[in-house]
Amino acid sequence: MRNSLISEPPSASHRFLVGRDGEGHWIARDELGLTGGVFADKASAIHFAETESDHKAGCVSLAPDGAQLSLFN
Repeated sequence: MRNSLISEPPSASHRFLVGRDGEGHWIARDELGLTGGVFADKASAIHFAETESDHKAGCVSLAPDGAQLSLFN
């Protein structure tokens, strides 16, 4: 019988959003603001996000066209 008072450990993966900032740099950041970075190209940003989210399906999303991302919001 499982004790319902014991919580499961938090997931090792994060959900990421990938897009450009106002200066055209590629940004990947997790939804909790715990990790992210600025990248030279889209492929590098997506690779980072996929690696950080343990390659789980649905954990990486592209920002809508025209949206400007920031690491700080």
